[in-house]
Amino acid sequence: MMHRLLSLLLLVSTARAGEPVHREVVVYGGTPAGIMAAIAAARQGREVALVEMNAHVGGMVSGGLVATDMGDRATVGGLADDFFKRIVKYYTDKYGADSKELKAARNGATFEPHVAEIIFEQMIAEQPRIKVWKKHRYKAAQIDADRSRAGNRVTALIVDDLAANTTLTFTGDVFIDASYEGDLMAGAKVPYRIGREGRSEYGEQLAGVSMGPKEQIGKGDHRTQSYNYRVSITSNTANRVLFPKPEHYDPTPFMLTDGKRIKEGRATGFGNFFTTIDKAHPGAKYDANWGDSAGNSEGYAEGSWETRERIAARIRDGFMSRLYYFQNDPELPEAFRNEARTWGLPKDEFTDNGHWPFQLYVREGRRMLGAYVLRENDLTQDRWKPDGIATGSYGIDCHVVQYLRENGRLVPEHTRHVAVNNYDIPYRSIVPPDVENLLVPVCASATHVAYCSLRMEPVYMMLGQAAGTAAGIALADKEPVQKVDAKKLRERLIQQGAVLDAGYQPQLKLTWTPAHPKPGERVIFKAIPSGLNKDALTKIQWDFSGNGMVAAEGERVVHAFNLEKKHEVGLLVTDALGRRRLLSAEVPVGIAEPLDVTLDDFEGDLAGRWNGTFPDYIAGLPLRCSDVFYGPGIHRDQVVRGKVAAARGHFQPTLPREGRYQVCLAFRPSKTQATNTPVTIRHADGIARLSVNQREETTPFNWVPLGEFNFKAGTSAFLELRNADTDGRIAVDGVRWIWLGEAQSKKQP
Repeated sequence: MMHRLLSLLLLVSTARAGEPVHREVVVYGGTPAGIMAAIAAARQGREVALVEMNAHVGGMVSGGLVATDMGDRATVGGLADDFFKRIVKYYTDKYGADSKELKAARNGATFEPHVAEIIFEQMIAEQPRIKVWKKHRYKAAQIDADRSRAGNRVTALIVDDLAANTTLTFTGDVFIDASYEGDLMAGAKVPYRIGREGRSEYGEQLAGVSMGPKEQIGKGDHRTQSYNYRVSITSNTANRVLFPKPEHYDPTPFMLTDGKRIKEGRATGFGNFFTTIDKAHPGAKYDANWGDSAGNSEGYAEGSWETRERIAARIRDGFMSRLYYFQNDPELPEAFRNEARTWGLPKDEFTDNGHWPFQLYVREGRRMLGAYVLRENDLTQDRWKPDGIATGSYGIDCHVVQYLRENGRLVPEHTRHVAVNNYDIPYRSIVPPDVENLLVPVCASATHVAYCSLRMEPVYMMLGQAAGTAAGIALADKEPVQKVDAKKLRERLIQQGAVLDAGYQPQLKLTWTPAHPKPGERVIFKAIPSGLNKDALTKIQWDFSGNGMVAAEGERVVHAFNLEKKHEVGLLVTDALGRRRLLSAEVPVGIAEPLDVTLDDFEGDLAGRWNGTFPDYIAGLPLRCSDVFYGPGIHRDQVVRGKVAAARGHFQPTLPREGRYQVCLAFRPSKTQATNTPVTIRHADGIARLSVNQREETTPFNWVPLGEFNFKAGTSAFLELRNADTDGRIAVDGVRWIWLGEAQSKKQP
């Protein structure tokens, strides 16, 4: 009888175990974004399931990425700020306020992987409405496509229980895909893309292939940046295990690179392979971020789990081979091998995974095509969004994509690196077009260029918090996520400590009438301020020649153009707090020939050492802010080991017509820049050598006229600037040739 009763109880238990688990909010992905989403939803009284495929929560942050890239720390708010402050408290409580460990934590920006996991688990445990399912991996999504109404809904997430070797179904009212892979998003039939857009698709100067044959530059492709493991390595011999020999050991890729460097004495110790050997993290640990391999990410985003595991194993074996090679290859000097063997994997990290990180660094996979696609211009020229829910501020950072042959040698190709100013990420970028109950804070809606900046973990955390908060509002208001009141969401996020509007710029519209004037016809230009402006506009300045010279001021001005061509018009406004905004337009006059030629600094031949960045701002606002510039940014020569490295910029236009042109150089002045930047201009009558003062302001715009010259049609002209014998730094934002009319017979000196 007792045996039969136990059998019945077992059957009941098994049936219940196979039943779907229902929660109001289901978060797939125990990444930092997923954790913050779960916490935000739970704080609003919602029951939350947090489903994670690994045995640990924390994604990359507890999985080895412990040197946090965050750009402007002042923009990191809410739960992300709380996480970094808890890191500081952990090291303060454990080691003391004057300890070297706390100092090594750098105000919470660097830490040990296991400490990050402790903090994440602590934050989750404080929310009793969150239940975590670990080792549960995406299998399928169920959707309800009700043709009787607009929109679709996710009804269930089906996962493989990796521990029990069975499946489990989660039903919910709102789902959040916070995974790096975006599998739930894809399973819900949300549109997405993989790879790089071409330049023309969203008007992005940095898009597409960045080098190689000119026919290839700017073209889109299926490729994306490489993956790796962020391996924690320690110099504390007492807390290290030697690097293990991988199953598929292959030292071949390192013999002609690392091996040659070591044998020639250019690397005398293992620490030489770290660029920050003097910046140890707590616990004498380092975040090794040098396991990239071009093309190693291809096939991962849409691959099966078996394919993904095979790709991850190949990346792991490659990195392990390099580490094992340093300590064991008999062809390396014995002294180097002995020194290398004082390093290793920390004994106290990833103890259930052979001391190796559990999380592959999926830098970029699927990217949703959502309600709004964040793009280059949103990071550079149009940085404020009225529905902004988080701030991005880290530069456009793309690791190697592929190797291309250039000038007879193989070179790593990737999207150009550019520092960016603070910019707002709109709520629309985490919202699918029509799936009513799904939010996507990690595989968010952005182009490849924009995602190269957005993809930082502090930003994921802030987007996760916004997603969890939006889920709570959608449930309370019984509305689809697309109809969540952005104002209400922003107010709630601000109450939670979020830093919003860090990318604010004065808002206005530039109009002109008639739209296509004739030569000599009066054209009415208007600068129309937006009702969303935070402060009044105090200065409105117009440039009608494209040369940076102020031609008129005021909200409404009149101007007539004499030449039949497309004219570059600039509008520069300043508000009461000194914030500036530059708007540009191309006004077609008459037959509207495209006679002016503008080359952005990213289109020039830049030799030597340059930094892609943005010009300094003078006004000293509480959050960092840039001055005005053209295109995605500017270039400034670079300081290397305390000295300005040699730099040269060469700009060679294709001029459409012979004639007289005004040549302009774009830059904004700075007190660190030179008063004697040497500029060489080749024109039809010879060579002009000029000295340009880049320290003093001659115009509030970013274009500065250098002179008028005769030019032949074609490619014989050029402008070149260099930093030889200058009394400061040099900068370039572009070069412009403005057609003035027929060539003059008088030769210029």
